[in-house]
This record gives sequence, C-alpha cells and structure tokens, in this order.
Amino acid sequence: MKDVEMINCPVCGTKFIPRTFYPEDAIFSTLDGKKLSGFNGYISSRGVKPQEVILSTWKTYCPNCNYILNFVKEIVRKEKLHIQKGISNDVSSKYNSYYFGFPFGDYTQYLKEVSKKMEDGIKSILKELDIETWENLYIIEDHFKFLVKFYANLEHYCDTKLGMKEEKDLIAKVRKLKLNENLEKHLLDLNVVKDKIIKGDYELSSSEQSTIRTVLVKFVLFLLKKQLESLINKKELLKGYEFLNRTDLESEIKSYISHYLYSTFNSDPKSKKQINIFLENIFEEAKV
Repeated sequence: MKDVEMINCPVCGTKFIPRTFYPEDAIFSTLDGKKLSGFNGYISSRGVKPQEVILSTWKTYCPNCNYILNFVKEIVRKEKLHIQKGISNDVSSKYNSYYFGFPFGDYTQYLKEVSKKMEDGIKSILKELDIETWENLYIIEDHFKFLVKFYANLEHYCDTKLGMKEEKDLIAKVRKLKLNENLEKHLLDLNVVKDKIIKGDYELSSSEQSTIRTVLVKFVLFLLKKQLESLINKKELLKGYEFLNRTDLESEIKSYISHYLYSTFNSDPKSKKQINIFLENIFEEAKV
C-alpha cells in the first residue's frame, strides 16, 4: 500500500486529499471559425502555434477555500526529426502528445486500497473456516442426510478449529460455542430430531423442516460474524488513512460480503432475511 501524499493548497495552505479529479480540454479556434478540443483542435487552430501547449488538464479544488487547482493531463510538443538520406540530413517536424495520469492519489483510490486489504482478510477468513464445506450442504435436499452431514461438520469444526477433540459430548460442544440462545436451541433440538430418525421411523413436522432449512445459514453467519468482528474492529484499520469516512469503507465491505452470501444462500427467502439482518448489524456491533 503506497504512502498517502496530500496536496498543499497554494492559497490557504490546507493539506488535503482530493475527492476526485475532473478532466477539462483546452478549446481551440480553427481556420474556419469552429471550436475544437484536443489534438485535432490544436493542429487545426489558426495563428502561430507554440512549440508546446497543454491540451487538457486535471482539475480539483481545495475543500477549505474552494481554490481550483489545475494539473497537466495531456500536452503536445513540436519536435524535430532528423532523417538521414545518403549524405544529407533533412530536418522535419512532428507533433507528439504526452498523457499524464492523476498527479496525486484521490479519495476513491485510497478507499479501494483499504477495501482491497479488507477483502483479502475476508478471503482468508473464508479459507480458514473452510467455508466450502458448509456451502456444499446447501444443495442436499434430503433432510436426514443434511442433518447427519451438518452435525458431522459441526463436530469437525469444534475439534479442529476450537480444540474440543477431547470433548466427546456433542451437546457440550454446542454449548461451548457461546451461540445466541435461539441458535443454540435450534442446534440442540435438531440433534434430538436426528437421533430419533436414526433410531426408527420419525416424521418431521413442518416447523422442524423449516428450521432445518434455515439453521445452516444462521450457523454460517455466526461463524462469519465471530471472525469478521476481529477484523473490522481493529484500531489499525484506518491508521494512516484517517481522512477516509468509515461509513464509505463499511459500504464497500458490505458489498463484498453480500455478494458472497447472496450468491451462495439466496435461493431461500428466509435466508435472504437472515442475511439482511446480518449485514445491517455486523458493523453496529463492531464499532471501534
């Protein structure tokens, strides 16, 4: 990540990060009285042409005094060409134009840099959680197979990620996760349902079927929330970039997370509701 370089306003001395740069082309009058911009306008313009002229500029303004600053965007130069023909050396002229990008980083560029840093952190979290293991459960339509696989994944997560291998009781493992009361109750109840199905014929109620379809999303959101809070709550998040609006950064991160969640779990309307609540609350609960 590059160092932050601020503009120093020549009028009021304020140092600032430009919100953005606006392009503006120079306008030239042609021999037939038309107004043209850019290289063609310069070549077609009447009168003596200077050896060098600015064709366009980047404009920005000081947020303190509103002074407008101009920086070169494109410049044209009349340059000599030496053409060797036998023993003679003919000299002709050619117009060359040169383009310059933004002279300073603007607000959007710095925001994207910090957002990219956060996105990389989220990707690491998803990889660490082995999130694809949970994603793959979503396509299992048979409720019994889903429950068996879900609780197998849950035990594996507790054993490998949380060091609960010595704990053999699944109920104890679930309680050690420190879930919210509603999610913990669902996991414990569905574990009982799973055991009943294994022992013999058991017909799932409509309520139990509904809970089965939503418990996966709720648990994945719990895993993400637990890890994301440690990432987005760091005081170092905006260190060196204090000029960034935290709300803007949160919006960028929300966009990235929501794209992942909706593309993975959005086939169920109840899942969409859970995702919306998650996105609304994740930053409120993790303010620095």
